[in-house]
Amino acid sequence: MNPRILILCPYPLGISPSQRFRFEQYLETLREHGLDLDVRSFLDSATMRIVYQPGHLAKKVIGAISGFARRLLILPHVFSYDYIFIHREATPFGPPFVEAILFMLGRPVIFDFDDAIFISKTSKVNRIVGFAKWPSKVRFITRNSRTVTVCNSYLVDWVKQYNEHAVLLPTTIDLNYHKPKNKSPLATRRIVVGWTGTHSTMGYLNLVREALKDLQTRYEFEFRVICNVDPKFPELKNYRFIEWSFESEIDDLGGMDIGLMPVPQGEWEQGKVGFKAIQYSGVAAVPVVSSTGSGNEVVLHGTTGLVVDNDKKSWVDALSSLLDEPSKLEEMGRAAREHIDSYFSVRSQVPTYMALFGS
Repeated sequence: MNPRILILCPYPLGISPSQRFRFEQYLETLREHGLDLDVRSFLDSATMRIVYQPGHLAKKVIGAISGFARRLLILPHVFSYDYIFIHREATPFGPPFVEAILFMLGRPVIFDFDDAIFISKTSKVNRIVGFAKWPSKVRFITRNSRTVTVCNSYLVDWVKQYNEHAVLLPTTIDLNYHKPKNKSPLATRRIVVGWTGTHSTMGYLNLVREALKDLQTRYEFEFRVICNVDPKFPELKNYRFIEWSFESEIDDLGGMDIGLMPVPQGEWEQGKVGFKAIQYSGVAAVPVVSSTGSGNEVVLHGTTGLVVDNDKKSWVDALSSLLDEPSKLEEMGRAAREHIDSYFSVRSQVPTYMALFGS
């Protein structure tokens, strides 16, 4: 009989980048390998549409109550599953009562997370519920789970304080989706230096703002930002903002020749996987990343990209070395994509996933 797995996650499918790149893109492949998967989200689609908007308190409360009801209704059926896979948390608010019941019933729980979620961090529009996030529950779930899967070595070390069964499972991309774009020869156009992210990481661009301003006095390049909010760079003459869209995501990324991943020093940032570097590499753009965080786990310095310290001179020197020799870009971009295929692709990590479920 095929193993039956219950997947508990915070959000409906197709919405959250965390879910999309941690497990959603594996669902079809895992089913083809014989796993019977049942995905249950805490929030429904209607609540998800308003959850990060200001206001709508009554609807948010109703959505949360409905989510708790769905969790309670699934509990009587947990013995029909061979494994319970929990991405981040069974319930986004309150104590880990669902997990506690699963542990009490002796169900084998696989706990997956990809951020330093043991640190309190709440969206500005939802500060009122910040007290209910209960970050301390991460230790409890980690301690009692059968296996804990995380995205980088920093999180592996954190998990091993509480549970020796820690598995490094990098956040990955599907290289059938992330494909290089056919671009005009560099001799006929400007080099495109770019960044992609969201409003929550937009402030990281301040780490490179002065370096870019300096570089534009000596080089002709376009700086492209793909985001849901325009960070505005009026000091740059060739600045282009592209609003992020799922439909155009890969085409927009593929237009970059160099992708930037500035990351400040911080405990939260150490828990990140270096996903921007993975995405840039997947479309054969050369990643240039901060030495802080986990970018250096993704980028092989000097071969698949560059790892730099967080000061203006280091960023200027690193980008100058690429802008001075654009012939490097194609070779390094190709090497970057090959590296991702080996370690940070869906194809490379399917065996790791199958082993979690005894297959």
